[in-house]
Amino acid sequence: MKVLFYGNALDYTNGDRFFDAKDCASIRGLIDELCNYYGEKLKDFLLGEETCFFLVNGKGLMMTGGLDTKIHPDDRIEVLPFAEAG
Repeated sequence: MKVLFYGNALDYTNGDRFFDAKDCASIRGLIDELCNYYGEKLKDFLLGEETCFFLVNGKGLMMTGGLDTKIHPDDRIEVLPFAEAG
């Protein structure tokens, strides 16, 4: 599955915009794989309150099952940071 990072999420991925995940059954498993690759600071960003949200094939996790959302090899996962009020 293809993971796409946007905005300040790139600060936690060494500037990588894309990540090809392997065998993840859920968003929770994907987060583990991403953190194993990029480090624990990414976990704080991904799971922090009001830091970012995920889209799976264009749908937010609130509509798909939260962190337990099942994902498949052909899915597109987007990691979008919340915009800060300026």
